[in-house]
Amino acid sequence: MRHQKSGKKFGRESDHRHAMLENLTSSLIEHEKIQTTLIKAKELRRFAEPAIAWAASVAGILGQDTDKRSQQDAVQVVHAMRMAQRTVKTQTALRKLFGELGVRYKSRPGGYLRIIKTGWRHGDAAPMAIVELVDRPADATGTDAG
Repeated sequence: MRHQKSGKKFGRESDHRHAMLENLTSSLIEHEKIQTTLIKAKELRRFAEPAIAWAASVAGILGQDTDKRSQQDAVQVVHAMRMAQRTVKTQTALRKLFGELGVRYKSRPGGYLRIIKTGWRHGDAAPMAIVELVDRPADATGTDAG
């Protein structure tokens, strides 16, 4: 019995499962909108939301001039980046996360993702969903099959 075991297994080994969800997180941050299965989308929240929260927590510090930052502020920023880097593996996604998304969501207390059910996949009838960031600009359009 799997009592009190969190997360779906997806029929994969743990390393493969973590790599898949980390890749989905990086793709979501880079494209701001991806298409994947509903179960993967729901599990993706557990990886993407904390990473965005880390970026939002230091957005005020990153908005300051580098001269005005104290040593404690620098330590906070480095810690937040390292914590987010546990799930966001690509440098371009990490730069976008702390440069753009952290500022966008610094006043939002949570709930950074929106999951929209889109129907069933043609081949195997798996339920599909679109995962997108809330409050994203209208010009940021992109989908990535996951």
